Amino acid sequence: MRRFRVVLLISVLTLMTAFGPPLLSLYLARQQGLTAEQERVRGYADVVAQRSDRAVSQMQEAIDTLIAVNADDVCSDAMILRMRQLSLRGEFLKAVGASSDNRLLCSSLGLHQPPIDLGDPAEITVQGTALRYTAPLLEAEGVPYISIARNGFIAMAHRNQAVDMALGIDGAILATFNPLNGELRTASGDVPASWIDRIEGRRSTEFVDNGYVVAALLSDQVTLTGAIAAVPLRYLDERVRQINWRLLPFSLLAALILTLGLLYLARQQVSMASQIRQGLRRNEFYLEYQPVIELATGRWTGAEALLRWRRRNGEVIYPDVFIPVAENSGLISRLSEQVIAIIEKDMAQFLGDHPLMMIAMNFSASDIQVDTTARRLFDMIERNKLGSGQLMVELTERMLVDPDKARQLMGQLNDHNIPVAVDDFGTGYSSLSYLESMPFDCLKIDRLFVEAIDRQAATSRVVLHIIEMAAALGLNVVAEGVETEGQAQFLREHGVRYAQGWLYSKSLRAEDFIAGYSQQLNYHQLKQ
Repeated sequence: MRRFRVVLLISVLTLMTAFGPPLLSLYLARQQGLTAEQERVRGYADVVAQRSDRAVSQMQEAIDTLIAVNADDVCSDAMILRMRQLSLRGEFLKAVGASSDNRLLCSSLGLHQPPIDLGDPAEITVQGTALRYTAPLLEAEGVPYISIARNGFIAMAHRNQAVDMALGIDGAILATFNPLNGELRTASGDVPASWIDRIEGRRSTEFVDNGYVVAALLSDQVTLTGAIAAVPLRYLDERVRQINWRLLPFSLLAALILTLGLLYLARQQVSMASQIRQGLRRNEFYLEYQPVIELATGRWTGAEALLRWRRRNGEVIYPDVFIPVAENSGLISRLSEQVIAIIEKDMAQFLGDHPLMMIAMNFSASDIQVDTTARRLFDMIERNKLGSGQLMVELTERMLVDPDKARQLMGQLNDHNIPVAVDDFGTGYSSLSYLESMPFDCLKIDRLFVEAIDRQAATSRVVLHIIEMAAALGLNVVAEGVETEGQAQFLREHGVRYAQGWLYSKSLRAEDFIAGYSQQLNYHQLKQ
């Protein structure tokens, strides 16, 4: 009997030794993968909430601005001009106007005769703000718009803008909702009501349900606004499998080392910020170059350097996801420095051989606050003896909230013969006076306005105003996102010199860009 017990104990210990480490590794892989996936989904929900908050904030600010004018005639020419200026300032704002008795009297698109019937509002808040989830004004564009009306004025924004993001994840769901009554406002897929119920009494929650890893949270800035993001479980399963296959090959003799290694890995918080740091160490970031062409001739005159990230496991993380995290975690300047280093490696020789070519890179708000990035750029230019204007810096309107810092940086760039472009014009927050007072060399029209040209949408008129404004300020104009010959012809006819977009070329790796440039150069030489 005693011998039997000893054999039984040894057998149990042997089985534990044989199967314990693989089972432990599977458990730890599951927990680590779930933590990482929940954090990723929470990050997506944060982005949705922030985009929704910005849309609401821009609409409220536009209405406040119009109320403050205190005009006797809310549809005067001066007021309509003011509405038009406001509609250009917000990245989500589409139109602003004046309303009365559920009718739109006039807007940034002009005087409406007869007034447009808005219909009854879907909700009226305790502050008296009327919400509508479908705005009849812009139905011709084929997309729904949401509106806010208060004190005789109304502002409209793209209803799906908050959830309209390319995550590169098949089956992902993004949504916004009203936490007071659980009503969905916008969604990119089917959202069970139970997901919204799970957040009751909390600011945020993450869970697994109905085949998805889900995160739900309430906005920190706008009341009665919540956001949801969900990713199919197959992505979690794939992440767990990848982790587990890295652990299983270890033999039972290395069980202790394996266990310690797993505990170490489990303690590592694979947050997006730590993934960015890891990606920088592993050189996972690279650049693609979007050719900039001269509309009149089709010649390539330069390129915009676009930062890309592909992890070792093949997962592509898009800039819309990692750039905001890098900005909030203080890593954006390291990414900017990485961009400069990659441009030097990819393009220094090419630029030296082609002194008329130009490469543009984006600066962040952090790069404006401190001059480390600018100094690295200056050193790189001097080290490679690049010519005047061969590197251009692009700043977005949203970076102009600190005009003194921005003006100081732009002065340094101009001193080093580096032109400066204002990027995505018409989608930011700056006033037009900033453009007049700052030494910009170039203005880039956002693709949203270029896309409207083919549809003959009301927003296509904005392109003409931007072109006229740039001409008055003496700025070169580059149109982004040109995809059809109709758009190109429209831009040529109205004096736009440069463009970039898929009509001419997608973004290319350095070697492909250089080869493409040589090919089109030979083509133009043969034509001559």
